[in-house]
Amino acid sequence: MNSSRIIFHIDMNAFFASVEMAIDQSLVGKPIAVANADSLYRGIILSPNYEARKYGIKTTMLVKEALLKCKDLIIVEPKMDLYKEYSQKFFNYLYSITPKIEKASIDEAYMDVTDKFKEIHPLNLATIIQNKLLKDYKLPCSIGIAPNKFLAKMASDFKKPLGITVLRKREIDKILWPLPIGEMYGVGKKTKPKLEALGIKTIGDLANFKDFALLKQTLGEANAKVLFEHANGNDDSELEIESEDAKSISNSHTFEVNVIDPNYIKQTLKVIANTIGFRLKSENKKAQTIGLILKYANFKQINRSRSLDIPTNSEKEIYGIVEEIFEDNFTLGDEVRLVGIFANRLVDAIEDVKQYTIFDDPDVIDKEAGIQKLLKNLKNEFGENIINLGFYKYKKKDE
Repeated sequence: MNSSRIIFHIDMNAFFASVEMAIDQSLVGKPIAVANADSLYRGIILSPNYEARKYGIKTTMLVKEALLKCKDLIIVEPKMDLYKEYSQKFFNYLYSITPKIEKASIDEAYMDVTDKFKEIHPLNLATIIQNKLLKDYKLPCSIGIAPNKFLAKMASDFKKPLGITVLRKREIDKILWPLPIGEMYGVGKKTKPKLEALGIKTIGDLANFKDFALLKQTLGEANAKVLFEHANGNDDSELEIESEDAKSISNSHTFEVNVIDPNYIKQTLKVIANTIGFRLKSENKKAQTIGLILKYANFKQINRSRSLDIPTNSEKEIYGIVEEIFEDNFTLGDEVRLVGIFANRLVDAIEDVKQYTIFDDPDVIDKEAGIQKLLKNLKNEFGENIINLGFYKYKKKDE
């Protein structure tokens, strides 16, 4: 590969189910699914192995529905502590290769192996990693190799299980562009119909869409720019590498009971966004990446983030980004246990004048500036905790 960067995306195949087979070899070759089982089989499938998937069994399917598809399906109760232990083994091995690792979730990682290119060819390194994880831990994985994170993520999905795929920018017109737009990473449940309404049916349609102003109007400027660039194979985002120097700020809330009401979840996210913005301002920082954490009742957790051209510590901007991500990843009926927001790639916030465009409302700008000035004066006079931003709870007329 002749690109300046070489990025791996490593995705563990059917991770929970693979761990169960690793500790109990009698399960190998049989259709199994990790799920909470009860007498009425109302549990949800968390992870089916590939033998089970041959019967059409998928993640989030009800156990009773899965058993109708495969009467011999073996249901295994989840063991989250065990999965965390194996995840740590997985990451410890990757760290023995390079410290340039981003933990995308419990079972997937990005690696920047650019510095290894002089020592070993990327394909050979990927083969060593895949074989090592399979031999020592009995964990299969698929690996995508590309010049950036987006293409590496897409590549790792092409061959499962135990696939290794190289995706070069010069090949995207033949490999990436024919794919349906819904298969593009970053295009969620809410974004897909918006794009299709514009006549964008494939990734290639998006890459070659001429009316960028309309795209911005439909998706918002930040999201439109990211998806358009990704469709053209471009992604300059850096890995979110954990270190003492790479400080981040995050906050989350665990609900007492599972929540299905999206409005209630959004209200909680507004409060969290306010705390994140307050902490950033208190430390005189701005964030270049804002992300959402969603943990569901079925143990599944997703972390989704957006990289920003202009760093921010604005509560309003933080919530706006997170709300867009939430709406793209939440489906009515989802049971949410925890929500959170994280702010990464922090930079010093210098005193500067915010740039406004001709489309901004001057009255709104003046009001926001006045509110921020009032808050600052109150805190200087009476202490930091005297007042904080909250949210307005809308009430119907008959309440």
